[in-house]
Amino acid sequence: MSRKLGLAVAILGIAGLLGMAGALSAARAEGVLVVIGKGEIDLAGSGHSIDVSQAKGAFRGIRVRARSGPVAIERMQIVYAGGAIFKERNPVSLKKGEQSAPINETPADSFIDSIDIVAGKGQGRVAVDILGIQTEDGAQRKRGTPVANATPPPRPEAPVPAPAPSPAPAPATAPAPEAPRETSTQATAPDPNDVMFGYQSVGFGIDRDVIKIGRDIGKFNRIRLRVLGSDVHVNALKVSFEDGSSQQFDIDADIKENTHSNWLPIDGNRFIRDIELTYRAHPGNHTKARVEVTGEYARDWLGLHGEGRSFHQGWVLLGAQTAGFTGFDRDIISVGENEGGFSRLRIEALDRAITLKEIRVRFAGGPDEVFEISERVDPGKAYGPIELKAGNLSIKSIEAHYRSRFDLGKGLKSALDGRPAVVQIWGQH
Repeated sequence: MSRKLGLAVAILGIAGLLGMAGALSAARAEGVLVVIGKGEIDLAGSGHSIDVSQAKGAFRGIRVRARSGPVAIERMQIVYAGGAIFKERNPVSLKKGEQSAPINETPADSFIDSIDIVAGKGQGRVAVDILGIQTEDGAQRKRGTPVANATPPPRPEAPVPAPAPSPAPAPATAPAPEAPRETSTQATAPDPNDVMFGYQSVGFGIDRDVIKIGRDIGKFNRIRLRVLGSDVHVNALKVSFEDGSSQQFDIDADIKENTHSNWLPIDGNRFIRDIELTYRAHPGNHTKARVEVTGEYARDWLGLHGEGRSFHQGWVLLGAQTAGFTGFDRDIISVGENEGGFSRLRIEALDRAITLKEIRVRFAGGPDEVFEISERVDPGKAYGPIELKAGNLSIKSIEAHYRSRFDLGKGLKSALDGRPAVVQIWGQH
């Protein structure tokens, strides 16, 4: 009897230990909330960036807590170490003391640099806390050590079917290059080879638009589309070149909001004159959409002895982004292969004035160069040149901090109804 009782007690003890281990394992994987940053948000909608780069460890997402009063957050973005950016465009309304649902919660630990928040519909300021979702493993992580999936993507969207370009005639002396077709359509941070060089706001119903491309802006091996604001069904795309030839692509596919289409191979020996787009919005969708054209430069276009130096007094377009309507935006603009680096930069705004706050240039094999600016840049006028000290170090990426401007006398509605600014960054060897 005593042996049976002792055996039962032992079994219960082992089961208890296993239960405790399971609970600890679950807690280890689930994570706890840690305050990683504090800030005061301007309720007039000017935007605020909360630096959380000094927080210890890595995180699997965040929550926001309204500490001193209610706050209606219109836009928010998480800037990860390494350059990836997650943009939360769904509004978040919090009462005093209330915290949000998890934002961009992922299964992997990631280091976070800052949280940028734009709030509106109020006066004064509200103190907020940034809460990191941290596992036991994440708490042990240190910056500079490998972290799996260190730049997590946002919640997945449905994939876009691969477009099938129709054959296009090409001159015998310049055949259109072959390129493998890709199946992935998701891209939250800029592709290292992506340069946005054309854009168009599209309307409702079945329509056709022509995107004019600046003369001699560049030669591209392949292009793709990015859609903002609303889903768009793209029927066809026609690329017309300066020499009068063209390439036609029959796409017939949905492109979801904030995703890219697949790459389309084009002739990298010729300049693009314009791109004709045939599309339609989804029935019942009355939100305007914006279509951007991005491309991968032809080989050596950005190089020290590349063809790009022969145009625009040696200035070449390194990258561009659509700026937010209100509040500060922070964008990571990746730069293609640029052996020999650049000696100077200039920044241009198209369609709308911007307030340029800061430019951070990240080099391959050298320290960053940071330029505090806080200047207004009007459309058609360039800021710069900004002189770089890095010599012949190639540029890896450029982080631009800015916001679109609008007429205060016309109110916030004028800002939301108008065209957003496009910020272009040019480089010269």
